[in-house]
Amino acid sequence: MVDTGHEDRDGQGFAVLKVLSYNLWHGRAQRELESLITTHSPDVLCVQEAYSSSLPNRLGDLVLASGTTGNRLAVALYVRSERFVVEASGKVRLSLSRHDRLVGGTEHRLVTARVNDRQTGRRLVLGSFHGTPFTDSNAFRRLQVDDAHEALRRLGPGLPTVMAGDYNHPVLLSMLRRHLKRRGFTVARTATSTFHKNRSLVRGKFDLATISGLDVSRADVLARGASDHRPVLFTFEYSG
Repeated sequence: MVDTGHEDRDGQGFAVLKVLSYNLWHGRAQRELESLITTHSPDVLCVQEAYSSSLPNRLGDLVLASGTTGNRLAVALYVRSERFVVEASGKVRLSLSRHDRLVGGTEHRLVTARVNDRQTGRRLVLGSFHGTPFTDSNAFRRLQVDDAHEALRRLGPGLPTVMAGDYNHPVLLSMLRRHLKRRGFTVARTATSTFHKNRSLVRGKFDLATISGLDVSRADVLARGASDHRPVLFTFEYSG
């Protein structure tokens, strides 16, 4: 449940923001979304590698704010309809990776929404992000993250911002944290690995959120489902 029992220094309503992010592994875990929403009551849902042809306009109390349609594996963003008014939304092309040039099929790696939070009277910017895979370098992934943050800032200059998703940057994560700190963003990460594939030695914190204008309360890895990623539930509070 969302805590509405506090006020901030400006007298506005205080609320936490719960953001659930899940890479569905080529749609394998798509059927789990309704149950996750019912169990964890997120305010925002960010999904990656969803089947675009079967993405519903509504999942429980959440409505589709933005989603890709030009590629089979979609990136999508859902918001709680009773809490948020969607003012603007879009899908964004980021710097084109080696993987996307060779393999194709991933036209957009970011979807966005600027929303008005009825519960607090505040506006904020949201993004669901899927970084290029390991065929590209960490430096290139950081370039894509910078592209994504620039798009979010254009959508809502000066507004609190949350971008959650599969960053594909588990190695040398400290470099990403330092890189983004210089740009005014904080990396929200879990205490344990979010990725595990059978018969693979690869582990790490792939699924992250980057924020500006909010504080991190929690970052919880949820129970493993059909995906090689585990869903992650982030809890934020508005700053100041």
